[in-house]
Amino acid sequence: MKTRLLALAAALSILLAACASPSATTGNVPGSDPANDPSPSPATPPVEAPSELLEVDSEVIDADLTCTITAGNYPADTAPEAEIAVFDGYIDILKKQYPNVTVIPDYYHYTLDTYISRAVGGSAPTIFQPPFTDPPILIDQGLVADVHDALEQFELVDKFSESFIDMLSDDNGRLYGLPRDGYVMGLHLNLNLFEEAGLMNEDGTPMYPKTLQELAETGKIIKEKTGKAGLVFPASDSFGGWMFTCLAWNFGAVGENAMQYQDENGKWIINLTSDACVQALAYVKSLKWEYDILNADTTTSTWASCHTTLGTGEAAMNFAANDAVSNPTAGAGLAVDKFAMVPYPAGPAGAYALTGGTAYMFAPDTTTDQAVAALALLKINGLLPFVTESTEAGMRAAQAALRDRGGPVLPPVPAWDDEEFVAKQREISEEYSNVDMRLYNDYFNSLADGSITLKGEEPMLTQDFYREITRAVQAVIVREDRDPLAALQSAQDNFQAYIDDQLGQ
Repeated sequence: MKTRLLALAAALSILLAACASPSATTGNVPGSDPANDPSPSPATPPVEAPSELLEVDSEVIDADLTCTITAGNYPADTAPEAEIAVFDGYIDILKKQYPNVTVIPDYYHYTLDTYISRAVGGSAPTIFQPPFTDPPILIDQGLVADVHDALEQFELVDKFSESFIDMLSDDNGRLYGLPRDGYVMGLHLNLNLFEEAGLMNEDGTPMYPKTLQELAETGKIIKEKTGKAGLVFPASDSFGGWMFTCLAWNFGAVGENAMQYQDENGKWIINLTSDACVQALAYVKSLKWEYDILNADTTTSTWASCHTTLGTGEAAMNFAANDAVSNPTAGAGLAVDKFAMVPYPAGPAGAYALTGGTAYMFAPDTTTDQAVAALALLKINGLLPFVTESTEAGMRAAQAALRDRGGPVLPPVPAWDDEEFVAKQREISEEYSNVDMRLYNDYFNSLADGSITLKGEEPMLTQDFYREITRAVQAVIVREDRDPLAALQSAQDNFQAYIDDQLGQ
């Protein structure tokens, strides 16, 4: 097994680039050394966890469970102190409920290549958070632990939706993880720039674009009136291809024109040269060369940097989902009343939005006891589908901390098939709401009324597929004379050869 993992790690290290997480830098300020200051300022008192955590039952549940777990979902050092305090509060409660469980905090920003290295080297965190595209790969390669027995102990298996069971299980139906949350792509707005451009209704709601054509036109108005980018677009690494696929669906790259499909013999075919894909890439090109609404650093922008660009007022719109609403607000300083999220703009061939999410999975050497301890921590967080006084307190603590650090408190996109739990999540989100829901209602209504068709990611070697398409996206942004069809033909040929080799077809 280890030989196979090492070979896989070597191969993927060439193909995959790690996404560096944002880190804070501290400069030395002359005269700021406390040792040279005769009257240093008193130490800042530590931030305490929300009082809601005091309501969580801390009585001993299992004194016999003895193990050590590494919490790879611990907040980064650069996270707000309130967020870290909340997680520390969860750990303190776990120690009381399970006194012989030790938790080692370990913030880990998952990428497939770094995870493979850690799994092979035996240093992967007990619990970590991969996107929904990766569980089948991790399971197939033996890179994650079978935690079915622990999930059964928590009576969670029957609460899985069928789609999650398929994604997180092997051919024998054994489960290797659980869903964290779901997302649906939409459009984030900086209302300061909409106001400056005169694009607000009298009732305080934005005149947002309903179609991709309107997005181009709206972005042009904003650029002309404010001098800022109408749209921030990430076209580095795999991000450009990820963004492109959703655009392409709205131009008709679905069904018979799907970008990936199997022929009558079961062979996977890559189809990037359909009229739908060519029109979609021509649209991206027009945003740069005709409408001139894109951020100047498009080809080096990342998913994280785009949120910052929107939050700091350097761009007015960003394709993003409900799971990232705290990034431009709490993360980048945009006031919640100057932020909105609206439905993904429709294209000429329909209205599609990418749906996906994040899973919790476990290092390959995780024991059942360790998995049970990790699930107990998630239950305290209010992330498992149980409605008890203590889990409600955990949910309230999370929403209180989000509200206090300036992130929008919104209804969830459910990750579990449990009506009582989902109803409680919505009830608590309303209790702690800090936003004008008129700035979000159209987005949530589009999920409920079917006006947006939800579509999962392209199925085969998804991240590599995105990376190849990103090269085509970059080509038409960098060169005005680059033909979209030629750029897509190159991507199609390259990825067809790659997938043929990888699948042995």
